[in-house]
Amino acid sequence: MEAGKRRSLQESIMKKITYVFLALVLMFHSADAAEIKAFHWVDDEEYPPLIYRGTDGKPAGIFYQIMTVAFHRLGIPLKVETYPWARAQKIVADGKADGMVTVLTNPRRRFLVGSDPILQVSEHIFVNRNHPRLKEIMAIRSTQKLRAFKLVETIGSGWTKEVLKDCDITWVPKMDNAFNMLVQDRADIFITNGFVGAAFLQKKIKNGGEFSEAYKSIITNPYPLRTAAFRLLIRTDSPFVKILDEFNKTIHQMQRDGTIKHILEGLQLPLSDSVYH
Repeated sequence: MEAGKRRSLQESIMKKITYVFLALVLMFHSADAAEIKAFHWVDDEEYPPLIYRGTDGKPAGIFYQIMTVAFHRLGIPLKVETYPWARAQKIVADGKADGMVTVLTNPRRRFLVGSDPILQVSEHIFVNRNHPRLKEIMAIRSTQKLRAFKLVETIGSGWTKEVLKDCDITWVPKMDNAFNMLVQDRADIFITNGFVGAAFLQKKIKNGGEFSEAYKSIITNPYPLRTAAFRLLIRTDSPFVKILDEFNKTIHQMQRDGTIKHILEGLQLPLSDSVYH
């Protein structure tokens, strides 16, 4: 009888130990699940070939390929969404996403911290070759000279808003609108990434359309007005801030082992000398 009681007591203790063990397993499993939460990246839906929404509705472009490889190497899931640029920035500013890939301007430093450069891209002046002051525009080598001209810029360009705030600027929603204003003689200058602008024009001319012939008259000032360093910007209050050191190491590794070079070469970009990595 006493032996039976002892067995019963032992079984009761073992059950309790098992329950405690299972509870601990579940607790640590939940902690692990929290640690592998996806990094929420939002960006521009219309900035090809850097980042854009493809015809299938999915994100595509150079940044998408680089980020996908980098986060795969880091072992961190990546959630990617693209929106109109101004909206994408607001989503990050409102704390509804962890970060974006762009230039680290002074206003962005208030709530974002940047990685080492992922790509460095030269920005150029685009102008209509039939412009009456073409010679002056092609001779521009500094932002100070821009004040004498009417500029067009896409909404959400932080650098333009910060550096060229004293210039006469017309803000438009998309790149199409900016180039259309050039061919319609409603603006003198559009400044954008050299190969981004060239890729856009190349595609529009190839596909045909209302302005496809007029786009052939747009040329580029070969002098880079500035070089923009594109970085992964992460909110300072995001739990993913702690991955920046490892992300930087991964990007440097991808630069050394040729991964980024391979991505760029695969796209056969125009003005490829405007891209540095």
